[in-house]
Amino acid sequence: MDPSPRPHLHYQPNSGDLDAAFRFYGRVTSDLITILDRSGHILFVNAVAERVFGFPSEACLGLLLFDFVHPEDRQASRKAYESWLAKEGSASFLMENRTVSPAGLVCHLNWTVTPYRDASGHVKCFISHGRDVTAQVLSADRVQRSESRHRAVLTGMLDPVVTIDFRGKVLEVSRSVQEVFGYPPEELIGRNVSILMTEPYSSEHDGYLERYRRTGTTLILNTTRRFDVRRKDGKVIQCELSVSRVDVPGEAEPLFVGSFRDISARARAERALAENEARMRAIFDQEFQFVGLLARDGTLLEVNKSALSNAGLAREAVVGRPFGETPWWSSVPEGRVRVQHAIEAAARGEFVRFEVERMDRTGRSRWMDFSLKPVRGEDGEVQFLLPEGRDITSVKASHARELAMQEALATIGESASILAHEIKNPLTAVNLALRAVADKLGEDQRTVLEDLASRLEKLERTMRRTLSFAKPLELERAPCDVAALVREVNDMLAPELERASVALECVCASDLPEILVDRGLLEEVLLNLVRNACEALKRGGRVRIDAAREGEAYVRILVEDDGPGIAPSLRGELFKPFVTSKQGGTGLGLAIARKIVRDHGGEIGVREGALGGACFWVRLPRGQIRSKA
Repeated sequence: MDPSPRPHLHYQPNSGDLDAAFRFYGRVTSDLITILDRSGHILFVNAVAERVFGFPSEACLGLLLFDFVHPEDRQASRKAYESWLAKEGSASFLMENRTVSPAGLVCHLNWTVTPYRDASGHVKCFISHGRDVTAQVLSADRVQRSESRHRAVLTGMLDPVVTIDFRGKVLEVSRSVQEVFGYPPEELIGRNVSILMTEPYSSEHDGYLERYRRTGTTLILNTTRRFDVRRKDGKVIQCELSVSRVDVPGEAEPLFVGSFRDISARARAERALAENEARMRAIFDQEFQFVGLLARDGTLLEVNKSALSNAGLAREAVVGRPFGETPWWSSVPEGRVRVQHAIEAAARGEFVRFEVERMDRTGRSRWMDFSLKPVRGEDGEVQFLLPEGRDITSVKASHARELAMQEALATIGESASILAHEIKNPLTAVNLALRAVADKLGEDQRTVLEDLASRLEKLERTMRRTLSFAKPLELERAPCDVAALVREVNDMLAPELERASVALECVCASDLPEILVDRGLLEEVLLNLVRNACEALKRGGRVRIDAAREGEAYVRILVEDDGPGIAPSLRGELFKPFVTSKQGGTGLGLAIARKIVRDHGGEIGVREGALGGACFWVRLPRGQIRSKA
């Protein structure tokens, strides 16, 4: 059945029914209705135009519709309209633009412009229908800005952010995942997040999500945990991971947002710090003496195990307390006041040190060498104080014994000097008298008296040597050419060496420096050593003096022979007074030689020599020799 034919409508602005119906529609619709001529001039507007255009309806008539379009959209809208007119299209023209009123009200409109034709098909006018979509545009703009901000935030985040759905699929990631994890963002999106995990978590993660869907229980949400992440290159890094749940309005399932922070460098630094602290703690606790650490105000921050164990204390009993109020000072009269003054001085940057007598936990008296040192920071300000205490009880006792021995030796020396003087003169007189009597007696009686006189001479020599050993040396130091001194010793001993058929070889380095010594005493040492070597050889053999530089500060002199040598068991006793292996010896020669060398700040000893016999060595400091002006 054919539809009924539609009547042809002729637009007649003054016709009653049609005009009334059009005006009624113009009043009740919320859209903007205008009638335009071909050039776009307004022939009619409804009441909505007053709100959108900002003019009364009558004031709009005769104006171009494009006069109300926003200046930024005006040219493009008019050009599109004119292009549509040029094509004489029968279809409606669609456009979107903004209008702006004199008051500055901006509206976003979607326009539909439809040509109205008469019965013959000629266009009589154009009906334009404008729908206000400002609210939708603003809402879409807000959404777009929100998404742009969201994207900007994700792009700008230094720490990787990963969003997943309820099945573990990656929905969105920040740009920083590429720098930290090595994956471009588009390569992660759509994949299961377990790709970032190490075993066993990679295989078990889907099970965690399934259990959460069933039970609603989880241990990871709203917490920060350390987590190993596998990069694209396979390298494992350590991260801090925080996971939160996001419930999206209108969505049936939540999303999960994970924020990662690469802490590999920090973890390495923490491990290194822990190792350093462990090493420092081990060194700190292994110190045998008292070591602690104080704040500037004297509060005890740390103390080593030795200090605690020696006092029978627990760390908790003393750490955090003022140092002067700890048990270490309770047995010291005026100890608290003294240590408080020391703390105040150290806090000002002074180094404080004193000796103090205290009682240990068994009630015994102990002496402590106590010091307090300021520890400065990079800015030079005092940050901490370092207290140290060294038990010097045994040192004090040794010093006391040494002082008593020195006093005793001084007394012995004085007595020996008096005794030597008292004996020396009578011995000399008796010796001279015996020799005078011997000249008047017969041969047999003369022999007996001469032997007695020889024994008295030996006793006199012993007394002189004893007196020389007992009294302190007075060194007359002067620059000494060692090579010249060696040559002089050789010349002095030449007759004795010739009688004993001993060959003396002198070897002196070319770079031998001068040394600051008492030349006469050093000569006595060398003469004694060479004579001892000759006596050990009996008759014949070789003796060598070897002098050379030892480093920059010392000169070394060797006196060695090719004789039988000295047994190792005897070497430690040779330099003691009155110890001798020679018949008729006093046992003071080597003791005096050691005294001379030691008073010069040097050393003397004996070992096996390169020639096969004994080797006596002397090591002397060069001393500070002023250059000749």
